[in-house]
Amino acid sequence: KLQFLYFIERTTIKQKMFRGVLLLATAACAWGQAPAQYAIKFETDVANGTMPAIIVNVTTSDAPVGAAHLYDLVKAGFYDGAAFFRVVPGFVVQYGIAGTPSENRKWATPIKDDPVKLSNVKGTLTYAATSAPNSRTTQIFINYVDNTNLDKMGFAPIGHVTQGMDTAVKIFNPTPDSSNGVNQAMYEEFGNTWIQSHYPGINFVVKATIV
Repeated sequence: KLQFLYFIERTTIKQKMFRGVLLLATAACAWGQAPAQYAIKFETDVANGTMPAIIVNVTTSDAPVGAAHLYDLVKAGFYDGAAFFRVVPGFVVQYGIAGTPSENRKWATPIKDDPVKLSNVKGTLTYAATSAPNSRTTQIFINYVDNTNLDKMGFAPIGHVTQGMDTAVKIFNPTPDSSNGVNQAMYEEFGNTWIQSHYPGINFVVKATIV
C-alpha cells in the first residue's frame, strides 16, 4: 500500500513516502482514450453551494498522459466528495484525495510524467507530485497566481479554469497556520469521517463531471 505526502512549496518540494515502494506505471499502463478536448465541472459546497462551479478546460495534447488519467478519474467519480485539503493563499489550492479510503488504494499507481508544454500561470490546473520522477497519481492543484517557477521543476499543467476562479479563491483554508495543509496520510487512511471531525469548516467537491 502506498501513501504519499505532497508538499509543493514556492521554491522547493518536500517528499515523504509511507509504507511501501514506489511503483512506476509502465508503458503498458491502461489509461483511457480521452477526447482531444474536454471540460470538467467541479461543483463545490463553497458558500453552501451558492458559488458557481469551477469549470476546467483540458486540451489532451498539452499533457496526454495526465489528461487521459484525469478523464478516467472524473468518469469514475473519484473526485466526488473530495476535500480541498490544502489552501495556500497567493499560491495554490490542492485536492485529489478521495473521501473513501478504498478509492485511494485503487488509484495509487503513479503515471508517467508529461513534458511541460504550458506554464503554471494563474488559473491552470496541474498534478501534484513528489520530488521523484513519474510520481503523479490523483492529487491536483489550481494555481492562484502565476507560479512559473514550477515549470522548470517539471509540473506540467493539464488545463485551465474558465469559470469559477472566484469560487476557488474563497475555498476555506483548513490550516491557516501551516502551508502544508492537513495530514494527508491520515486523510487517505480514514477518509471524510476523519477530516470532517478535525476540520469542520472544510470545503469539498460535491460532484465532478465531464461536460
